[in-house]
Amino acid sequence: MPRRHSYSMRFRCPKCHRAGSAKWEEHERIALPHGGHSAILKSVSEGFRAGPQDEITCAACAARVVFGHG
Repeated sequence: MPRRHSYSMRFRCPKCHRAGSAKWEEHERIALPHGGHSAILKSVSEGFRAGPQDEITCAACAARVVFGHG
């Protein structure tokens, strides 16, 4: 069985600037067009909520955390 890779990412709420982190795990069953694999959100730090489709929101101000160029 292939080993799943996991990684963490730090971020800040764009509205209230609360710091947080998220843990992601590679999912080998979901292949991407460029040959990599999709990642699934496994957990978020206290003060944030994980929602549908791996959306992260701040529990303090309800702002949505966006990664990349959204």
